[in-house]
Amino acid sequence: MSTRPLRRGLRAPAPPVAEPAAGTSHALRLVGAALANTTLLTALLYYFGLVETQTYFGYFRVHYTLLGQTPDEIFGRGVDGVLPPLTGGAGSILLFLVLNRFLKILLGEARWARLLQICCPVAGVLGLALLVSTIAIALDPEPFRDHPGVPGLGFALGVLMTLFSWRQWTSRRTGGTRTSLAELVTGYVLVSIGLFWAVGDYSGALGTSRAYEAAGVIPTRPAATLYSAESLNLTANGVRQVKCADPEAAYKYRYTGLKLLLQSGGQYVFLPANWRTSTGVAFVIPKTDKQRLEFGPPRSVPPPGC
Repeated sequence: MSTRPLRRGLRAPAPPVAEPAAGTSHALRLVGAALANTTLLTALLYYFGLVETQTYFGYFRVHYTLLGQTPDEIFGRGVDGVLPPLTGGAGSILLFLVLNRFLKILLGEARWARLLQICCPVAGVLGLALLVSTIAIALDPEPFRDHPGVPGLGFALGVLMTLFSWRQWTSRRTGGTRTSLAELVTGYVLVSIGLFWAVGDYSGALGTSRAYEAAGVIPTRPAATLYSAESLNLTANGVRQVKCADPEAAYKYRYTGLKLLLQSGGQYVFLPANWRTSTGVAFVIPKTDKQRLEFGPPRSVPPPGC
């Protein structure tokens, strides 16, 4: 009777189980963060350009909806105005990150941890103070009219400092370092509110400033002469209407003393050459085939007849 030999030795190793790529989830989080920040930046640019457009034309007493401003024009104003504060903000964040990394390397883990223990309550107190102050400013914004954008930035910074303090405090108590999704979403929304607040204040002030600068150089703009086949009844100080004597003329009326502010959405916006903030008017005239424009030197005087 034969017996089967007992198997001795090590058991055959089990086939390795395929593990998910370690960097896949991290890459997805990076892509999600990039898309969210790109969407936020696009919305801020459009909002900036829209508010600046409103205040710019409001300075000349023209409602911006009459001009049919395209998204390209609104985005152009947004990019033009937001570049200086965006550059300053990005530079400040980069400097903070470089300084943070430098101190962490210079101090070592133990001293860096002690520094965080000191900074955590300080950041929490300062963040709450900023939040309380900006909420008070929202209720009575008049004292900060000369500092556009500061309250909104203070609110966003206060939220970030408070969240940083809260995260450091909870991580020491629980031993974990992960932040819950609710905290991330709430913090993102609050910071976005602060940024839109800052952008709204700053863009409104910038639109008024740009309009003031444009009004100051009206006398240096080329003199615009408007010919029309029909009477437009343009009446303002310094604007002169002349009826052409030639009965065969295609354009029977001529208007002088005008400056072209811009053309947008099939509309011309003309200002009198001597436009003033207190008394000046603006003419919004549809662009048609029954009109013709001529431009000359800023102080040129057309002939008495046409």
